[in-house]
Amino acid sequence: MSFLNIGVAFLVLFAVALTWFFIYYYANPILEAPDGVAKVVGNCGDTMEIGLQFKDGYVSATHSWTNGCSFSKHCVEAAVVLAKNKSVEELKKINMITIMDVTGILPDTHLHCAQLAEITLQKSVDNYLAGGPGVGDTKS
Repeated sequence: MSFLNIGVAFLVLFAVALTWFFIYYYANPILEAPDGVAKVVGNCGDTMEIGLQFKDGYVSATHSWTNGCSFSKHCVEAAVVLAKNKSVEELKKINMITIMDVTGILPDTHLHCAQLAEITLQKSVDNYLAGGPGVGDTKS
């Protein structure tokens, strides 16, 4: 394998990574001024963050982030998908079972991911009801 082939392969991989980066961050913008936000650290060490923006009493925009495994990412994204266009009363009904209805069956060792997503969503709703951002990290 020549240096030219290695260089071309590196450039192709770099282009793919850069494209993924821009698509990911364009599709998942951070909310500039969320009405409710929560960042929760689970017993497993994973951290989840959910931000909610409300308009006319309904969730108009969401933001999610986690430093956890793929199951955590899937669960927190399912929670914000479920939250979109919902009122506070409807948000209070979202639990780990409704999150798992979206994600599908999780391994027994990762059920806590759905529970952490539920806790984070509910704490962001509580933060909204308490008057908005300003909440620090919480342990679940």
